[in-house]
Amino acid sequence: MVTPVSKKLQFHQKLGGSAAELLKKVKELHFELKDMEQESVDQASLTAVSKQLIEPAVVNHKDKGVRAYAACCIADMLRLYAPDAPYSSNNLKTIFMLFVNELRNIANPNGTYYNAHFYLLESLSAVKSIVLITDLKNANELIIDLFRNTFDDVRPQLAKNIQICMSELLQHVLDEAKNLPQEIVDIILAQFLHRQKFDNPAAYRLACDLVNACSDKLQRYVFQYFLDIISTANKEGLTTKELEDIKTIHRLIVELNKAAPSLLLNVIPQLEEELKITNVTIRTLATKSLGQMFAEKTSQLPAQYESTWKAWLQRRNDKAAQVRIAWLESLTDLVQAHASLSKELNEGLIDKVIDPDEKVRATACKIVGGFDYETSLHHIQKQTLVQVGHRCRDKKKSVAREAIKALSVLFDQAYPEIENGTQACVSHFGWMPSAVLHAIYINDTEVFSFVDYAVLTKVFPPHGNVTVRAQRLLTTFSLLDDRSRAGLLSLFVRCVEARSGMTALLRLLDQRKSLPKDSEDEELNKKLDAIISHLSDRLPDPTASSVQLFKFVKLFDEQFERSITNCMDYTLTLKQIRKAGKETLTRLENMSPATVETFSILIQRISMTVINKEVITSLVRSIGQDSEYRQTSAELLKSIAFAFPAIFEDHLSEMMSLLHDRESAGVTESLQTLADYAKHSPKSLPVDSKAKSTLQAIVKSGTAAQSANAVTILASILGNDTTCREIAKTAAARLDVDSIDLLKDLSILSKMVLYCPEAFEAVSSEVVSFIVKKLLMSNIPDQETTYGAEEDWVEKSELDSYSLSKILGLKVLLNRSIVMASDATVAQETTRPLFKLIWTLISQEGELVEAKNTNKVMKSHLRLNAAKFALKLTRNRPIYERMVSVSEYKQLALVIQDPVYKVRHGFASRIMKYLRFRELHVRYLAVLVLAAHEPEMDWRFQIRKFLMKNQEPGLFVVVVAVVVETVGSNMMWNELTLVRVLHLLANHPDFVVKAPESNICLDTQDTHTVNDLNLVSKYIEFYLASMAKSENISLIFHIASLLKTVRFAEPTEHTQNLYILSDMTQYIIQEKSKIHNWTLTSYPGQVKLPRELFVPLGQAELNAEISTKNYLSQEWVRAREHKVERKPKVSGGSGGMERKMGQAVKRRSRSPSPGRIDGADGAIEDDEENNGEGSSTWSSRATKRIKSKKMKASTLPKEPTRRMASRAAKSNAIYAEEGSEGENESDEDDS
Repeated sequence: MVTPVSKKLQFHQKLGGSAAELLKKVKELHFELKDMEQESVDQASLTAVSKQLIEPAVVNHKDKGVRAYAACCIADMLRLYAPDAPYSSNNLKTIFMLFVNELRNIANPNGTYYNAHFYLLESLSAVKSIVLITDLKNANELIIDLFRNTFDDVRPQLAKNIQICMSELLQHVLDEAKNLPQEIVDIILAQFLHRQKFDNPAAYRLACDLVNACSDKLQRYVFQYFLDIISTANKEGLTTKELEDIKTIHRLIVELNKAAPSLLLNVIPQLEEELKITNVTIRTLATKSLGQMFAEKTSQLPAQYESTWKAWLQRRNDKAAQVRIAWLESLTDLVQAHASLSKELNEGLIDKVIDPDEKVRATACKIVGGFDYETSLHHIQKQTLVQVGHRCRDKKKSVAREAIKALSVLFDQAYPEIENGTQACVSHFGWMPSAVLHAIYINDTEVFSFVDYAVLTKVFPPHGNVTVRAQRLLTTFSLLDDRSRAGLLSLFVRCVEARSGMTALLRLLDQRKSLPKDSEDEELNKKLDAIISHLSDRLPDPTASSVQLFKFVKLFDEQFERSITNCMDYTLTLKQIRKAGKETLTRLENMSPATVETFSILIQRISMTVINKEVITSLVRSIGQDSEYRQTSAELLKSIAFAFPAIFEDHLSEMMSLLHDRESAGVTESLQTLADYAKHSPKSLPVDSKAKSTLQAIVKSGTAAQSANAVTILASILGNDTTCREIAKTAAARLDVDSIDLLKDLSILSKMVLYCPEAFEAVSSEVVSFIVKKLLMSNIPDQETTYGAEEDWVEKSELDSYSLSKILGLKVLLNRSIVMASDATVAQETTRPLFKLIWTLISQEGELVEAKNTNKVMKSHLRLNAAKFALKLTRNRPIYERMVSVSEYKQLALVIQDPVYKVRHGFASRIMKYLRFRELHVRYLAVLVLAAHEPEMDWRFQIRKFLMKNQEPGLFVVVVAVVVETVGSNMMWNELTLVRVLHLLANHPDFVVKAPESNICLDTQDTHTVNDLNLVSKYIEFYLASMAKSENISLIFHIASLLKTVRFAEPTEHTQNLYILSDMTQYIIQEKSKIHNWTLTSYPGQVKLPRELFVPLGQAELNAEISTKNYLSQEWVRAREHKVERKPKVSGGSGGMERKMGQAVKRRSRSPSPGRIDGADGAIEDDEENNGEGSSTWSSRATKRIKSKKMKASTLPKEPTRRMASRAAKSNAIYAEEGSEGENESDEDDS
């Protein structure tokens, strides 16, 4: 093997002379040294020059070039002599001072000696000569300068290879250093702070490279760095600076977790400890920081630190709301980054949506709205979204706003898939517009503005071509339930009101311009005040809005008039309307910024962005097409015709033209829409001879529904002319129970009697005779076998035509009485026989036929419709309300305890609907209390919610003053409902008196068992739970005690029962007051009891005796006090109770609610079942039957029947309800 020949240095010059000469020499030396290799160099030849290089005259030379190349030469010497440097420690310190200073010039790529500086950097990093700096004594300052200078000098503009060399250089120092100065750790960690990260991203990347490459070395230093500050976190009385330091530390930990999570091995347990300390601010910081760390896409922290993860999850229940909010704010990124954790996070999220604190609820709703479509669909449970839907009606506006916004945004994101018919998407998001529109029923102007913005910008966004917008309108409308469709209609009406108000304002301002300068028109100013008041009263802050509107009055000019008028012009295109609105707001923002908020709402309402000429034309066209949205188009156009009659009127000719083609797919829907319009605006319909002929042809050959609608149009337009009389005569002549056109003829007559009563009266005698004698009071032979022997209900859509004809026949009689109501004499003569039919149907459980062979299904429908028709007759018609006697009212009330659930439900729904709209006598509120034993828990809960609404001032004002004397205070009718409830209970078939026969009997022994009393006490408890509160409990107690000073007006009624119930009510009130810490005081006012129910006792001695005697069974009192269940003392064995409660047993439910959700917690604390055995009479068997017929849950979300997590939640997280289920049943009962 040949030994390599050593290469000697050829440079032998002495380093000295002028600056130029010296620079030339060191350059020459550098170029020779850089080509020499360590393995082949003759180190002896380097000795002389190596010593010259470290002379002060060289290393401290004033010339930059000399110093730069001298540094390169020294770096080469270190390379060639490695691993043993040819310099002493003092020399090395001088050398590294030179290196550190020269390396600063690397930041200037345009420098004269840039290549030399780059060579120096590359040599030190590649050869690792830089590590010698760690062996120097007292070199910490030098190392600190090296790190500080490097991080200061690195820039994104530097070449990548330079940045790599810098990183390697510092890594070598970190690897070799035995102890790192704290300043170096500070310098490195400072690069992760938010400002530094973005000000100098190259320094941030350099720091990331360092901490990842040297994590093992840096770990203990980083831990100590954080520990020094974190340890002060639990100290009481933190200074502002200490708190700021702690916040900075948490931000730094979050950033380090992104860059080098391995550095935090010992830090994360410290954060876990922070979650448990008493300082709320620190817990909040720790919760927020850990949440951000868990949310990193590449993070494995939940698995690596399981105890920390569990501790963090528990912060969702932290006693401090701000900690719970911090927990929530982490969820958006966390769920999106780690779908596998969504189940645990959903559990916490749904709890926070119903949190007692409004800020937490609002944040939770906001978080849900922040998820993207894919995350919401796949990782957010529908139950969570449904709870957000309920928050749309939260009593706290901040919560309602965020919930409404969240659902509208999510629906907007999901709409493309909904339109495509993706079933999972429809189920998950399709119900959201309904939930948003339900918030309208809170009846609050601020909530109106939230809903308006959501609907007009997200549910129906103002962009896209007319076909796209019309299709979205149809698709979304088809998803709405009845209440939300009514809500959308009310939104349209609100827009119309705003348009009317704005039009009136512009007109007045235009008149104002014509006045002479400096003159005033007092009358005009009054009108202006009134219109501004009208507009501002419908805005969120009426006072502030009024001020802004008056400012606008001063700014008003022709340009404003033109742009606002264009906003309201439905003939313009969407683009033109939006341009006008934008122009108005832009000018206002420049002229008076304060007015923009008010006018943003107004411009949004008055602008025709959802409904305009283009859209209506598209909807009319849709009716004529054979598509799945044909019926939806008709219903939508009906709403538009109601809200925007002037706009719809321009499209009537298009609608009428659809009727001429009898084979067209949209004839039925067009007729329905036109008929609805004709009822309100008959003179607007353009009916020529061709249209009239078409309508007559439809009456003759159309379906029952088509014929009825055609008659409505003709009768509304033509009135009592020959055409209508002929139609009525023909229909009456054809009436026959065996006729295939029976339903059609009855439908024609039911409309004719309403819209052309003169034509109907010409044939009324034969029609009424047929309906009563041949239709209602007889049966066809095969009707008994139409349904199964045990079947007692089918939906109306599935009902056979013969049953439908009986209902429709009854409705013809009803409509006739409604039309006759204006003439008192004729009305009574006409309606008395109808009432007799109704009471017979109710008392005979739907049976009118002497043979009593009517099938159960038909009887159920007949008695339901009889009860509904009784209500409809008395609705806003005092003349008919007077015709309902007390005994008939009691009979009607018992329908709410019908054996069939659908009958009970339909009857109660109709009562609530009429009461809500102030159309029914107040006495029907007492009927709803009889639902106390309703087996369907969800339905009972809905009725109770309706009754509880009576406590909201001004919600109901019943103005029917016919039978009962009005009380002195409108607020007292709520409390006086008690006397009607007790009157019904005293005469209830389940509460009969066993022994005594006298009306007033003082002997109360053995008249009622404990079970009887338990049964009836449930009603009283239900009433008190629904209507009693601390403010009126004394009045209710007073009213209950007054009942022992009167007797029933009817001698056949059981007054003794009234006294028992009076004592029982007083006892339960005292019991309830004690539980709720309510104070019972003497009521100072006077109360007048209904005269048709009660009369004074009249005998002073009897009055005193009854008032002082306790009629309540002491056995029942003891049982209630001690919660002891006692067996009934009934003779005759176990069958005695069944006989005793015969009516209740007879009325047990056999038909569970179809919307029943098994396991739903619909109970309310004050509404739990009584533990006494008597309470089982109504509910036990019915409940067993319900459990045996578990029904499929509805696909759309229903009102929650949940218990809140705490009493605080119950008091703080109550949401405003919009009314009970079923109240919006259609008032039309046409077949």
